[in-house]
Formats: sequence, C-alpha cells, structure tokens
Amino acid sequence: MQKFAEDERLEQMNAQKRRLREAEHKRDVEELWQQKLEIYQAEKEMELQEMQAKAAEEAMLAQMIEEEKARLFAEHEAILLQHYPKSVQRR
Repeated sequence: MQKFAEDERLEQMNAQKRRLREAEHKRDVEELWQQKLEIYQAEKEMELQEMQAKAAEEAMLAQMIEEEKARLFAEHEAILLQHYPKSVQRR
C-alpha cells in the first residue's frame, strides 16, 4: 500500500512539473509571437513612411516641372506662338 502511495505521489509531482514546463513553454511562445508582431508592425510603419516620403517627393518634383514649363513658356511665348495655328493662339 505504501508503494502505491509513493508511486501516486511521484506521478502527481511529475504531472505538476509537466504542467509547469508546458506553462513556461506557452509563455515563451507568446513572448516570441509578440516580438515578431512588433517587428512586423515596425516594418509596416517604416514602409508607410517611405511611401509617404516618396509621394511627397514626387509631388514636389511634379510641381517644380510644371513651374519650369510655365517659366519656359512665358520666356519663349513669342517664338512658340508663331508656330501655332491662328485659331489656337490667344488674343
């Protein structure tokens, strides 16, 4: 009878150790998952910022091009108007 009680006690201790190891493993997995999620979110935020910076740069470049076109047209308007048909010319 004492042998069965001792075996039962050892079995309970082993089961408790196993549950503790499983809980620790679960915590470790959750921690790794959180770290990966944070890295993913940081990468997405960086991508978004890069896209916004690129869009702003492209908008600025387009504006500069339009301003330069307008300046060149104003500078050479007399020459350019000679080559347009009379129906297109401004009055």
